Amino acid sequence: MKQGFLFVISGPSAVGKTSVASEILKREKKLSRIITCTTRAIRKGEINGADYYFISVNEFLQHKNNGDFAEYAEVYGNYYGVLLSTIKEKIDNGLNSLLVVNWKGYLKIKHTLKKQVIGFFLVPPSINDLETRIRGRGTDSEEVIAHRMEMITEDMQHKDEFEFCIENVKIDETASNILEIINEYE
Repeated sequence: MKQGFLFVISGPSAVGKTSVASEILKREKKLSRIITCTTRAIRKGEINGADYYFISVNEFLQHKNNGDFAEYAEVYGNYYGVLLSTIKEKIDNGLNSLLVVNWKGYLKIKHTLKKQVIGFFLVPPSINDLETRIRGRGTDSEEVIAHRMEMITEDMQHKDEFEFCIENVKIDETASNILEIINEYE
């Protein structure tokens, strides 16, 4: 049986990773989203098993200690992780799937699954554009914005570790560019 591929979208904060992924999934019904586990509280409108798998810290740590995660991270006091079994099941069944993670997560998954993982790193038109987007959210303090901007510089240094680097100017155009590449793996 033909194996599927895991397509990973990554990039710096505020580059539009989630928006691009949502647009891709809206257009390509044969592509499924990998659902991440998290210990954070469920937010209004979210559905367990659709948006995330909401699990307890103890359950998360048990998965971590058992080596069940393809990648995991602690973000602002909450844990996030992708179960390796979820990815492998889709690949082994010939299904293509999509995942949004940071560059560290991509490299961990790529190291484990090798050639079945294809990475897309989204870059902004400019670093100033990202700062404008972050400030436009109106949710972060100056200290958090400064920290995010430092992280953006680090993130951008890893773009060459991905198979594809795509500038995200308009979400619909970026989604089209990525889908064109994904379709070559059918």
